[in-house]
Amino acid sequence: MNWNIKALKRVMWSTLLGSSLVIGLATTATAQNPYWSDRYGRDSLKRHQKEEKRDLKLHQRLEREEFGNSAELRRHQKEEQRDLKRHQKREKRGSDWRDRWSRR
Repeated sequence: MNWNIKALKRVMWSTLLGSSLVIGLATTATAQNPYWSDRYGRDSLKRHQKEEKRDLKLHQRLEREEFGNSAELRRHQKEEQRDLKRHQKREKRGSDWRDRWSRR
């Protein structure tokens, strides 16, 4: 097989362009998820749950500043904490089957 210089240059440039396109698309695809850090999303779930907990604490502090610290408010805030705990437990337990079925 006799290759001339023009054919080799075309093959080289098309390979270079194709590989850079694939690398660029892969980088863009992984950059979309701000919680992406490991393959199965364990760290991202932990970070997400910490953020939820921090947001709830801030929300409850602002509520106490606005409405005082009555028994009714304390009951309401305890219920919010229990709801968050249940939500996070379901999230932890359900993340495995959700990931497994959503990637098909």
